[in-house]
Amino acid sequence: MNAAPVEHPHVPHFSRRRRLAENRYIRNRWRDFLSVDHRGMMTIEGVPVDRIVAKYGTPVYVMVESKIRRNFQRFKKVFGEGIKLQYAVKCNSNLEILRMAREENFELDCASVGEIILGLLADFKPRQLSYTNLFKTDQDLHFAVKMGVQSITADSIEDMRNISDAAKKLRTQVRTVIRVNPMIEIRNYSTKGNKYGVPVKQVMEVVELAAKSPFIDFRGFHFMGGYISSPWTLRAAARILVKIIRECQDSRVPIKTLSLGGGFPAAIGDQSEFPVEDLKSFPKYFQQLLDRSGVTMPIQLIFEPGKSIVLHAGIGLMHVVANKEIHHRNRMIIADGSTYNFIPDALVQSDIRYDILPASKMFSPRVHKVTVGGNTCDCWDLITKGIEMPKLQAGDILAAMDVGAYAQVLANNFNTIKRAPVVLIHESGTIKQIRRRDRYSEMFAPELDVLKMADPNELEYYNNLYRINIDKIWKGGQAKKKGAGKNGK
Repeated sequence: MNAAPVEHPHVPHFSRRRRLAENRYIRNRWRDFLSVDHRGMMTIEGVPVDRIVAKYGTPVYVMVESKIRRNFQRFKKVFGEGIKLQYAVKCNSNLEILRMAREENFELDCASVGEIILGLLADFKPRQLSYTNLFKTDQDLHFAVKMGVQSITADSIEDMRNISDAAKKLRTQVRTVIRVNPMIEIRNYSTKGNKYGVPVKQVMEVVELAAKSPFIDFRGFHFMGGYISSPWTLRAAARILVKIIRECQDSRVPIKTLSLGGGFPAAIGDQSEFPVEDLKSFPKYFQQLLDRSGVTMPIQLIFEPGKSIVLHAGIGLMHVVANKEIHHRNRMIIADGSTYNFIPDALVQSDIRYDILPASKMFSPRVHKVTVGGNTCDCWDLITKGIEMPKLQAGDILAAMDVGAYAQVLANNFNTIKRAPVVLIHESGTIKQIRRRDRYSEMFAPELDVLKMADPNELEYYNNLYRINIDKIWKGGQAKKKGAGKNGK
């Protein structure tokens, strides 16, 4: 029998406890930025979470800069210089993250005019922005064409007609690609019920429309397959797309680009994922497909990672506000975050169980089975169910892991609750706020603007309220009360 390892006498006792806590709670994907201090308090880049929430309140999102940058660099290393990489803005559109994407030599894949504007605000050139969605209004197309974006993706034959009409009105030519639904089915993966793209049997009809229009500079194709659970999915899509490219070559329609989208795996909780390194051989495989099919046109491959860049870099910090005993060891923990305003994916994808860590009690053993409920008046607002936790009380801090993608952009104001602020933490431990908490005045503005226009005299009071940050009124009122008490008034 092997002897148990012996600790050196000079190793502090808390080091052993810290290792136990890290092994109990911290997954490998967080170990490069997460640790535990001597109090059993979780630290992010060496900064204790109680210090973060003391300054910024809860709930609050923490984004880890070093993790985001490493993920950008990881994709560049896997695909090399010959492949164009575009960050999918829809996953997390914070300007600071877009700035990092620019610094790491990524372009942007934008799903709306709003995201194009954000890209411009982050100092991207219009030619570094692709515009891809299912439908564009005339106003959207006018803006995108006028700005001169890199390309506009047509998602249907109607979409292609609208793009051509917009370009005609502006008397210019627009770079356009066609999004294709290859109608593939592999094991538990299928695009046959997918709303994205032109069905493969209709693609050449749209190609012909684009090729005939003097206002369309047709560039190639785009594939959006959602979450890719296996490298074989991309290979299956590529085989069908190469057949279409060959058909275009035979019809003397030049093809210059092929975007295979994103959907790269990024695990939440116990989900499995394949490493992006498994796709390192894909460009070579794609070139072999072209060669075997007799395609002689050089094709620029494009990938659009998003979720896999930011998901694991996001942590949501919440306070426990109540601990209710439901039955024996089962407890209902109420937090000041929610599935609506803070972790909406937990509501949208109820089959996913997020890791919720006892951030202020990392040394404590798990003794209770708990459900963590959100702070809104809705019975569906349950952040997670049936997880083992230490004994918790009001004031304890919880950390929701892997919330860097979609949580911030999907969060809403249900129950008229403010959305959380976002802070960015550098590997040195310095923290910068990159989005503040909502203000009531902003939340009410769309309605108060309408009311003001309808009857400005009657609603003068509400118009004044519109201009004021309610938080400042509340804090100012409390300060006045305290001051009055000191003066004996």
